[in-house]
Amino acid sequence: MFQLTIVVPLSSEFYSFLFYANSIISQIFIYCWFGNEVQTKSDKISQAIFESGWTDFPLKTKKDLVFLLMRTREPIKVSAFNLFSLSLDTFMRILRTSWSYFALLHQVT
Repeated sequence: MFQLTIVVPLSSEFYSFLFYANSIISQIFIYCWFGNEVQTKSDKISQAIFESGWTDFPLKTKKDLVFLLMRTREPIKVSAFNLFSLSLDTFMRILRTSWSYFALLHQVT
């Protein structure tokens, strides 16, 4: 984004930087969106098991469901290098931090 403020507006270089910035933001958004979807869907696993009519299942299946419920206390999260989880909250933090860096660079120049 900082490069956009340096180049001549509406030039071919301006449009290439604009397209590049939109591509990067879109790629980050897609990973964060689907990471968020995985997390919200995994939050609903225990509720879905409870509503499945498990009382009519065979004993072995009930034991498997109990094991599954014990393992799904925390939601499943998609993480990047085990440093942070990918979610919409993470995407917003990335954008806020990027904007802060942009504002700092813009002020310095």
